[in-house]
Amino acid sequence: MTKTYVRRFADEHGNEVRLTDERLRHILRRHPEMAFQMHRFAETLARPDAVSPSKSSPTVRLYYRLYPDLRGRNRFVSLVVKRGRSYSFILTAYLDRRIKGE
Repeated sequence: MTKTYVRRFADEHGNEVRLTDERLRHILRRHPEMAFQMHRFAETLARPDAVSPSKSSPTVRLYYRLYPDLRGRNRFVSLVVKRGRSYSFILTAYLDRRIKGE
């Protein structure tokens, strides 16, 4: 039996946000550049530059934090978070040039 690891973070309001192994594998498969950005997840959630609601789901929010040193220019670490009753969890993560909806 494979043991599942869960990483726990806190958002800007102190609410728990989880990242499961399954979601981490999904992120790294689709966005391999995020393997070198894991250390920025906690900061992005705790001190985002912007938080936007998802256009497709009322329970999903997008967290953005700008880092000027990514790929030699300004890039946002973008975390897509689904809110649950007792905790939230990261669906995916990627680098972006801009905040969606702006």
